[in-house]
Amino acid sequence: MFGELKQELEEEVNAGDDDPETHYNLGVAFREMGLLDEAIAELQKVCNAIDRGKPFSQPIQTYTWLAQCFLDKGVPDAAIRWYEKALGIPGLDQEARLAINYELGSACETARDKPAALRHFTDVYGANIDYRDVAERIQALKS
Repeated sequence: MFGELKQELEEEVNAGDDDPETHYNLGVAFREMGLLDEAIAELQKVCNAIDRGKPFSQPIQTYTWLAQCFLDKGVPDAAIRWYEKALGIPGLDQEARLAINYELGSACETARDKPAALRHFTDVYGANIDYRDVAERIQALKS
C-alpha cells in the first residue's frame, strides 16, 4: 500500500512537473511520512522554481521546511544554507526574521559553530529579549 501511494504521488509530480504548489505539497507529505530524501528533492524543486522567478505564495515556509529536513537527516550545514537563503527573501517581516534567525542559530549550534550560533541568537535577543528561550541559549553558549 505504501509503495502504491508513493507511486501515485510520483505520477502527480510528473503530471505537474513545473508546478511549485504540487512539489511543495508532495514535499510536505513526504516529510510527514518520514521520507526525507524524497521531501528534500521535492522542496528543492520548489526553491529552484522560486529562484527562476516562478511565483509561489510560501517561499519562507518552503526554505524553512527544507532546512528542517536537512536537520532531521543530520546535515546541519545544508540546513544553514537554506535558512540563510530564507533570510534573503525580499519583504521578510520582523517576526519571520526573528524565527529564521533563531532556527539558524540553533542549526549553527548543531553544526558546532558557536560563534555563528551566538551571532544569530544575539540578533534575535537584540530585537526581542523575550523571544522563546533565546536568553538561555546565549548564556549556555557563553559558558
